[in-house]
Amino acid sequence: MRKRLVRIASLFTSTASIAAAALGLASRPALAQQGSGPAQQAEKPSTAAPPGKPKAGAASPPGGASVAAPRPSAGAPRAGAKKKAPEPPPLPPAPARVWLIAPSPQGPWTLRIDNEGERPMRIPADVRLLRLEIDTLNKRTKKTVRCAAPAGLKPSGFPERRALLLAPGQSYIEHFDPRLLCFGKDEAALAGGSVVRAWYGWGPPPKWSRKAPAPPFAAESTDAPPAFAPAPGLAAPTIALSYDHPAKKEAAGDHPDGAEPPPSSGDKAAQPSGDKAAQPSGDKAAQPSGDKAAQPPGGAGSSAAPIVDANAPRLELKSEPWSDAASPRSIVVRVSARNAGKRPMTVAIRPRMLEFHVAGPNGTTVCGASPPTGAIPRDLYRTLKPGASADVSLLLREVCPANTFAREGLYEVTATLHANEPGTGLGIDAYTATVAAESPTLLRVKSAPEPFYAAAPRAVPTPRPDPAEQGAAAD
Repeated sequence: MRKRLVRIASLFTSTASIAAAALGLASRPALAQQGSGPAQQAEKPSTAAPPGKPKAGAASPPGGASVAAPRPSAGAPRAGAKKKAPEPPPLPPAPARVWLIAPSPQGPWTLRIDNEGERPMRIPADVRLLRLEIDTLNKRTKKTVRCAAPAGLKPSGFPERRALLLAPGQSYIEHFDPRLLCFGKDEAALAGGSVVRAWYGWGPPPKWSRKAPAPPFAAESTDAPPAFAPAPGLAAPTIALSYDHPAKKEAAGDHPDGAEPPPSSGDKAAQPSGDKAAQPSGDKAAQPSGDKAAQPPGGAGSSAAPIVDANAPRLELKSEPWSDAASPRSIVVRVSARNAGKRPMTVAIRPRMLEFHVAGPNGTTVCGASPPTGAIPRDLYRTLKPGASADVSLLLREVCPANTFAREGLYEVTATLHANEPGTGLGIDAYTATVAAESPTLLRVKSAPEPFYAAAPRAVPTPRPDPAEQGAAAD
């Protein structure tokens, strides 16, 4: 009897658990949908509640009315969304204008920056920020030469010491040598007819970039907010270099260095004043005093021109055209002395016999040669055949004063050889003369104890064109 009661109780318990499980599936539509069979899926639309009636078990609003929640429209702004601020109008370009004035290909040239606006501006007053693109017109060597200051000389960023504030109607003017930028082989591009395009400052951002220009700037406003847009760089108008006029330089008064005019073509016996080596004072072989054949036909008192031995040995001095030095310690000048005569010579050439005239930013300095000692040994005298040469390299720091190359920049170094050892005590008839180099050596010093500029920049009133020149141009 007890066993039957236990079985009946367990049967009721299993039936209750199945009913509870069925009620749980009905309360979860997703689970009921997964567990339903094909017949139940076919009956699902008939058992779904109509749209207007609330679902069973759902809480109804007060009063029994059903209210549908409004959906936000696509065009309506979302609640709490920030409104985008309107973009400010674009600023006008910087009213700065760069001029490059080149009266001659060799220089000096002039850099001028004008403030043509109504508000002040800030610029870097430094000619080392100038870049040149020169198109040569030679058909054989037609090319574009790009000239700029080297990395050691050009400022890496905005030169704060050269910051200059230009008021409206003011300008910055600086004279410079174009060979500072077109140095070495690039100097050949500075010729008549070449087309020059100049850019001042730093390069603009690439065309594909959407970012605003970043400093440093070649011209920027001093107002807050700015009155105009900053400019990373400024382009100068394209110019063409003029040709030299040799006819104007034949007269002594028109020569820039004040040199004497060349002798006339009819005076065949005339001797150039600068050729000291053609007839040296100590050259006994060129014109011996006891040689009667060398005397003029009319005797010692005749007014006829003296006879010059064109085949006599003579020296020609040449120095390298340019030298680029990182610092004053590394300045080296190489000089070559060549026998330009037709006969051999015996001569003593030592580095201490060289004299240098240095023209630079701090003025002119003479690095003198040593006087003759009369103590040159026999093995230091050499014999130079016609066309043979002797080369000498010298550190200028060893022979020049300490402050000769104290500033960065461009220098012109002219060498002079004092061959002043006659060798009389050794029984040698050595060649003696004072010979100057045909052309100076252009020297560029990138780094020095003193800066490139000795004084701070200053603004000047913008030059106005001469009314007389404007009238002449109009005519």
